[in-house]
Amino acid sequence: LEYVLKPLGNNYTRLGDYDRALFIQEKSLSLAKQQDSSQVASCYHNLAITVIWKDDLPLAQEYCESGLKWVGQHSALHGLLLSTLSDIFLRSKKIKEAEDNISEAIKILEKHLGDKENSNTPYWLCGAYQVKADIEREKNEPAAALQYYKKAVTVIDRYYKGQRKREKAKLFVLNGQVLLQLQQPQQAIGQYNAALSLLLPSFQPHAINDLPVSDDLYGENTLLDALHGKADCLKAINKKDDALQCYMLLYVVERKLRHEYFSSTAKEQQQKENRQWEESAIATAYELWKATNEKEYANKILLIAEMSKAQLLLDEMMSNLQYNRLKTGDTLLAKQQQLLQAIAYYEKETAVNGEDQKTGNNTIAAKRELEYQLSLVQKEVKGKYPSLAGYINGKQMPSVDSLLSCIPANTTITEFFAGQKNVYIIEAVKGDIHEIRICDSATRLQHLVKDFANDYFQQGPQKMMNNPQDYYRAAYGIYHRLWPHGFENREHSIIIPDGIFGYLPFDALVTDSIYRTTVSNWPFLLRKTNLFLSYSLQTWQQQQKNEHPNKSFAGFFVSFDSSTNASLPAVKKEEDAIANVVQGDFFSEQDASLTAFNAHLGKVNLLHISTHSFLQGNTNIPVLQLADNKFFLFELYGKTFQPQLVVLSACRTGHGILAEGEGIISLARGFTATGAGGIVAGLWNMNDETTAKLMGLFYQQLVIDHQPANALYAAKLQTLQQTGIAETLKLPYFWAGMIYSGDNQPVFIEKKRPSYLLWCIAAVTMLVLIFFSWKKKWLIKPVR
Repeated sequence: LEYVLKPLGNNYTRLGDYDRALFIQEKSLSLAKQQDSSQVASCYHNLAITVIWKDDLPLAQEYCESGLKWVGQHSALHGLLLSTLSDIFLRSKKIKEAEDNISEAIKILEKHLGDKENSNTPYWLCGAYQVKADIEREKNEPAAALQYYKKAVTVIDRYYKGQRKREKAKLFVLNGQVLLQLQQPQQAIGQYNAALSLLLPSFQPHAINDLPVSDDLYGENTLLDALHGKADCLKAINKKDDALQCYMLLYVVERKLRHEYFSSTAKEQQQKENRQWEESAIATAYELWKATNEKEYANKILLIAEMSKAQLLLDEMMSNLQYNRLKTGDTLLAKQQQLLQAIAYYEKETAVNGEDQKTGNNTIAAKRELEYQLSLVQKEVKGKYPSLAGYINGKQMPSVDSLLSCIPANTTITEFFAGQKNVYIIEAVKGDIHEIRICDSATRLQHLVKDFANDYFQQGPQKMMNNPQDYYRAAYGIYHRLWPHGFENREHSIIIPDGIFGYLPFDALVTDSIYRTTVSNWPFLLRKTNLFLSYSLQTWQQQQKNEHPNKSFAGFFVSFDSSTNASLPAVKKEEDAIANVVQGDFFSEQDASLTAFNAHLGKVNLLHISTHSFLQGNTNIPVLQLADNKFFLFELYGKTFQPQLVVLSACRTGHGILAEGEGIISLARGFTATGAGGIVAGLWNMNDETTAKLMGLFYQQLVIDHQPANALYAAKLQTLQQTGIAETLKLPYFWAGMIYSGDNQPVFIEKKRPSYLLWCIAAVTMLVLIFFSWKKKWLIKPVR
């Protein structure tokens, strides 16, 4: 407990791997309850610290209050718990409660400072002074904050000579933040340099703009904070080139840190936190580019935009590709696969039965046990197969030249970076970045996009149908903000959205302010280009490396959901429309079972799913409803299959929770991670009838053109050009929701053999049989 579990749990917390930390700390608490009360209180405190970083403040308060019940009111451990409770109140903006608790904590800890039996008391007092300083900063009293940070440093120097370097470096970083807030960047740099020198003994700066060598950097959150602060200071004193170099060093630390994480939750949290300095970095590069017009800075803008999104997805894609190529019968990989399947089983139990069920706690505990076992196995796998670890070398970043060179000659890339202050839009063609635009008032623009997507699409077609002119005006307004100088006609355009822009149906924007009453005459952006999406240039490149050995097709069609009594009558029409042009395996209604679905995941080149899809539970887990069971997003974890195309002809399969810096966590993203070359998915609750017709047109085009993005583009244009249907059904709600993302390489599938050919084959076969039957009778003579 004292020498293994507690230090291990605390180190996981410091690293930022909170899921593993919680697992170890819960084990510690269970063991502590068999020993003494002070150990129990200490374990509750460690749990509180971890869940603070997971932003679960109510649970953190509960842990602290539980710990306080196990110790005497005047003990040093009581003071520590009060200090952490004060920090929780501060983060909850309850300043009065925070001040009351920290004053009592400091009084208790100062009284115990000389106790020889508790060597941790000075460290705890140092933490209490830090919380007190943070409270003073919240009250806008920076001078008082600096005094308490200084007192904390004095305690470390007195009681831990040459030790506690990380904690001391953290205090220097906090000093730097206050000084920068006071607009004293030169003095702040001194504090950040002091922090860096403690964390990197080889770094001894002589000039204010000296920077560490990237080879010396390692994965550490305080190191990230120190480099971030120094970069901000260099920018503040107008040393923008040096600031940009310092921002780029942050990626070296971040990648090494992320490599140590086990859980996707920890990686997503890191991506979210990176946005705090990535926007400063891209703003600095943009200012340098505007001042010099040098290509170097334009390349940095694109690189930052790329590194700010879908990094977890990229790692998953790379690992799955390597697994597919290994195909070894390695028992270690088999064990990893078994653990992934077992975790998916428990996740499904929790999702279906809920956490409040009698067995809920046992299910969660079992899942955490398996997850920890998996983390140990994955560490072994990384050692045995380094290629499975993704970007192992933290210095390795994608080459901008290689990213630009992969763009086809007839294609334009439009990449977004959605910051809090500005939205950056980078337009690139093969080998070159030809335009970078900035949209200010980013918050207002992103609110416009959010409201537009929600009002006209997520809430159903009523508002668009009732007020088409209002829709037209809103669609043009967003288009004009994004392309103020108009949109050049292009053969192909790949949009790489960011943040809320992932919910925007770009096809449905209109490019002219003059309203037309006839919907089929509206100047949709669709008419100017074949537009499709990608999560990033890096993921797009990765999808092109996938291997697709066959032409097989499997379709799953379920029109009725017995659990909700919901019906999709047009699913049968969609199945018939596809079956008329495609040869393959079709599974309808009860035949479209979970067993059949899992059996075909690893076999087919083109997978089509037409059924109910929805988001389940408090965490909005994406789900597909099959005939006899549900298929959850997390059931794709550990799957190693690579269909060239997955068509998710179901509601909200491209929709989900937005993970800042990572994108929309949807079924479409899950299939991309497992190795799909391209995905057709729905952004909202699709209309049953119009989607069935659109899918029929899509497959008619696909067997001719073979390129899925082109086929969907042509199907949408055909929908707008069709005669004999109501203009209302040509509104974008009915056709723009199906989007294509990924690689646009040709997809070859078997065409449906024409029925007249089958009749001819049957007739010829019959004639042959008749001929041989007659010949046999003629040759054989009767026996006398």
